[in-house]
Amino acid sequence: MKSATGVFIQPIHDASTQRLPHSARIAQAVREAVASGAVAQGERLPSARQLAQDWRVSRGAVDEAFAQLQLEGLIERHVGDGTYLSRSARALAAAPTRGAAPQARNVLARSLLHGSPIAQLEAAQRPLRVPPLHPRSTDLQGFPSDIWRRLLLAAHDDTQRDLLEAGPVGGLPALRAAIAHHLAICRGVQCRPEQVLVTNGPGEGMQLVGRLLLQRGDTVCIEDPGHPSLPHLMQSMGLPVQGVPLDREGYDVAAARRLAPDARLCYLQTLTQYPLGVRTSRQRCMELLDWAEQQGGWIVEGTLNDEWVPVAQQAPALITLDRSARALLLGTFEGIAFPALRVGYIVLPLAIATDFCAAAQAYADHVSAIVQWALAAFIERGHMSAHLQQQRARLARHRDLLQRVLLPQLPPGVRAGPLHSGGHVCLHLPDGVRDVEVMALLRRHRLFVESLTQLSWQPAAQPALNGLVLGYAGLDEAALEQALLVVVQTLHAACTGQGGVAAAASNSPASPTSPTSR
Repeated sequence: MKSATGVFIQPIHDASTQRLPHSARIAQAVREAVASGAVAQGERLPSARQLAQDWRVSRGAVDEAFAQLQLEGLIERHVGDGTYLSRSARALAAAPTRGAAPQARNVLARSLLHGSPIAQLEAAQRPLRVPPLHPRSTDLQGFPSDIWRRLLLAAHDDTQRDLLEAGPVGGLPALRAAIAHHLAICRGVQCRPEQVLVTNGPGEGMQLVGRLLLQRGDTVCIEDPGHPSLPHLMQSMGLPVQGVPLDREGYDVAAARRLAPDARLCYLQTLTQYPLGVRTSRQRCMELLDWAEQQGGWIVEGTLNDEWVPVAQQAPALITLDRSARALLLGTFEGIAFPALRVGYIVLPLAIATDFCAAAQAYADHVSAIVQWALAAFIERGHMSAHLQQQRARLARHRDLLQRVLLPQLPPGVRAGPLHSGGHVCLHLPDGVRDVEVMALLRRHRLFVESLTQLSWQPAAQPALNGLVLGYAGLDEAALEQALLVVVQTLHAACTGQGGVAAAASNSPASPTSPTSR
């Protein structure tokens, strides 16, 4: 018997059509499916036999409806092949668009009160591929995709059918053990597998922390500048957020105490802070741990490609210095591997790990067990260590390039921040040169840096910041050198107040013309 294939046509259950003959209802359903875009031109429709079975009507009613639609020129019927939507059919008028109900508009309006303007948040319509010099660009060509592909195929083997299940909420035991091993090697963190909770990215990790360790109305201190999505997330959960400035020693604990004396949680990146790149000193870390013990508060240490930093240059993670079980480590693999790998983790104090993981079952999302198994194998078989070793060497060459090409040619008044923060560097601009304007000039040449002005999500917490954040991880050395020369020319033109900055940059033979990395 010939297989009945084709797109499913949803029956109409509108009361206004109940008195119509079955054939008329079928014809109207097809028309509405076309108008809504559910059926595309040239797409195959279900067979008359299948549609009669699905709708529980007679085959004759379907044939009658199809005959009417064929007369209208909407469908084409091919004997022995099937029924298709006509490629030459005149487009049907779509149903009139209804505006959002007042209640929905009120909800959206309240949501926009939290956090930053929409322009500062990543949006779905943005390009999926991170462009050149963007701070979150990664070396996609350097990732061993052939090894990753073999591991995914192995995870789909018939002997691994259990991986088709949802898997435990806390994560596969193999991955929890692999993450513990990975952190011991790359970050000097000694923890047990049961302290590791696998999450669907770092955002879910912070949601779990907010739901399980805080109460609505508790204040959260977050370093500023930083990515505005985190304070937006906390505020959407009913958790007031206070921005904390950073200085040469990193997270200003005294300012946090002064600005939010009743805070219940502090979030910071101690090693590879984004976007300033400053590291929080050992003294500040101990002050923060003292605050958590005295306040009964919590500390979440976020990581941003910390594994890119050579181990010899790393300070101990807060969780290794913590004696009161108040510090957590929040990590992700999407930066050091590839952005589509939405696998994160939380390392919990042993004293709360069991209860936290049990309570998380009510809120946590399931990470694909197949991806978890492949990642565990990628770590335990040494592929992750080999990849990180290669990336560290590559980034060291890129930092040397920055020191040769960029730093010596910076115009007076432009100061470079630390270069030891993994894959990005901050250029602080002098007064009178607006970072957003220089950023716009660079974007004309397809160089997508970010501005400190837009990353300062609570500017009232500290003096205004003015600078550019450049990422140097996603380009090969030749393309990076070309991009840096364009940055130098654009900065010189902007700082001297010359007109036609864009023309000066575009006349450079080093101006990059393609965002392709490597």
